[in-house]
Amino acid sequence: MALKIPSQKVSSRSGLGSRSSLLSAVSLIRSRSKIHGGESRSRLRTGSRIGFDGGDGDGDEWLQAKDPQKPENQLDLTEEELKEEFTRIIRGDNPHAPDNIVRFSFKEMEYKQLATVEQVSMHFAMDGNLIHVDSDEARRQQTRSNLRGKKPSVVDSGTDAAPPQEDKTDADNGDEGEAATADGGTDAGTDTGTDVADTDVEVAAESSSQPPKKLRNQFNFSERASQSFNYTQKEKSSMTEPTPRATFSANATQWVIYDTYMAQIAAKKAANEKAKKVSPTASTSGAADYATPSATADESTSMWTQAAKIVDLEHAKKLERLVVQNSFDAVAQDFKFWDDEADQFKSEGSVLPLWKFVYADCKKKANTCLSFNPKYHDLVIAGFGSYEYGKSTEGGVIACYSFKNHLHPEYIIKTESGVLSIDTLESSVHIIVVGFMDGSVAVYDLSDATTRQQPTHISTALTGKHTDPVWQVKWQEDDLAKRHTFFSVSGDGHVRAWTLMLNELLFRDVITLQVGGAPDNAHHSGTCMAFNAAEKHLYLVGTEEGQLMKCSKAYTSRYLATYEAHTMAIYSVSWNPFHHNVFATASADWSVKVWDHEYETCLFEFDLGGPVGEVAWAPYSSTMFAAVTSAGFLFVFDLGISKTEPICSQQIIKKGKLTHLAFNDSYPVVVVGDDRGNINSLKLSPNLRKNLSAKGGINKEAEKEKLEKLLDSMKELDIQTGKPLVKSTE
Repeated sequence: MALKIPSQKVSSRSGLGSRSSLLSAVSLIRSRSKIHGGESRSRLRTGSRIGFDGGDGDGDEWLQAKDPQKPENQLDLTEEELKEEFTRIIRGDNPHAPDNIVRFSFKEMEYKQLATVEQVSMHFAMDGNLIHVDSDEARRQQTRSNLRGKKPSVVDSGTDAAPPQEDKTDADNGDEGEAATADGGTDAGTDTGTDVADTDVEVAAESSSQPPKKLRNQFNFSERASQSFNYTQKEKSSMTEPTPRATFSANATQWVIYDTYMAQIAAKKAANEKAKKVSPTASTSGAADYATPSATADESTSMWTQAAKIVDLEHAKKLERLVVQNSFDAVAQDFKFWDDEADQFKSEGSVLPLWKFVYADCKKKANTCLSFNPKYHDLVIAGFGSYEYGKSTEGGVIACYSFKNHLHPEYIIKTESGVLSIDTLESSVHIIVVGFMDGSVAVYDLSDATTRQQPTHISTALTGKHTDPVWQVKWQEDDLAKRHTFFSVSGDGHVRAWTLMLNELLFRDVITLQVGGAPDNAHHSGTCMAFNAAEKHLYLVGTEEGQLMKCSKAYTSRYLATYEAHTMAIYSVSWNPFHHNVFATASADWSVKVWDHEYETCLFEFDLGGPVGEVAWAPYSSTMFAAVTSAGFLFVFDLGISKTEPICSQQIIKKGKLTHLAFNDSYPVVVVGDDRGNINSLKLSPNLRKNLSAKGGINKEAEKEKLEKLLDSMKELDIQTGKPLVKSTE
């Protein structure tokens, strides 16, 4: 039922009509609400909007309470279940906030995890220009607005007493107005409202008459300017002596380099002809002229001989090195400055390819030996030949490469038989000994350019030589007469000691690798050998059958010990440079083993997945060694980090086989050779050369103790059988 209320004219100044009419309307609403208690609340809201809240009683007395309606699917819980409390913890953490944020710390120069993470999640943000009412800026703005709206007072000289009288009248009127309001009269209220409205109109008119002042910035803006003095300019000059200068120019073109080498060849031919034709008296005279008129005529007619007099070979080589280093500057920069920054986050390492040494005459020949010069650490000595007996007559090459010029060898020596082994004399680094495929050995002197191509000493069938290929040669200490001595091992089962006489080589058999120790039995085929640096008389010999013999120079008929090392041929054996009881062997049975010569069984064994060409210990760490395989892989092991896995396994070549490798004693470089006549140089990453750059040099005693601790842990039980290791009987 709708409630109809007679319309009334309501004044905006006086509110609702008289008090009696208001009370009658409220009583009518109460009587109707008792009868119709189910009316909607919308009607009650309508009544409140038209002003039915001015009665004497409480406004909520006439509201009817509604009974709650129970849903059909509501659970019926017992009193105990209703009183049961469930604790829920509400945390201020953001569940989506990451907890593994890492930032680089420039103070500690490393990546560190953040300790605290921002947990605030911003759902909505909007920039506004509101300021707080009680702030200083709000008070200043309010003051400025009041000053702009206030009208300036104008006082006349003839009416000085009038303003105080008006003020007093206004004050009296104000008092009367307050009294009238207290009595509840409507007239006073109407007059007051009219006065306020008139005042608002007057203030608005005054404000509109004055132009508003434009604020440049409502947030404490100030504009200031100042002028400063300019600094006085001064001139200061000094006089110095000019730097001395010299003008130098040369053409380092390809044809100039070619002409230089051709001039060198022509000079060699002329020198050889002169040595053959000159008389003994003329050879001792020291003259630089040729012996015969025909030689002089040949010299004058040869263009290359004339060019040899103009261009010096030594300076031409320097120019060639400059051209090569400028052309391959990126490789030179990597050799000097490259470091793998990823090594600080892992224990493994890697190698970076540097120079590749290639020579035309060495192509299609296998690299059979590889080493560094003991004095000139940038000089690589490599031998080339063939491991196939059918190609033994093709000849061999001895090449000496330098890091300063990798495009052409520093020295080239061509031999009639294939080269299998080379060793450099430490006391005289220009003297090398070479073992050949045909069983002969020879000694070369690299310092003499005229006789470099021919050996100073060579063994022949008349003077005595091996009947099988010479797989390894090693220089030893000089004898009592201060004559150079070296050892050789061959496939014929003989280990021989050679002595350099004036014009010939003398040899003696040190030991014969007999099977079973009986003279009449067949002998073993020797493949490699290594001498102990501490005990000079002690050396090891590897055989093609996989056995390893420990021998002594003092005994020529028996072994000190025999190790059943491998099941196939042993290609390499190497003593540890820090611990003189430890050595490593590499074999064609795909394995590398680490031994202590006082024990019969190996301490460590590694399967490399292919025939191993050579194994070599690092010269700066007692626990690190490297090996190359026929699959083209280079493996680097560090027993101090892992006893089972390599710390670097990298494929160097995809086609061909790696045959040999050598560490450099001064630079973080290792060189590897393959069966196609190429030599690759590789730079080691920081994890593979930690001790090389140590301050104060390498501590040999500390390196020995580090390896000794590893050996003690492995000597307790045999890793294969679990039985205690037994020392070998010598």
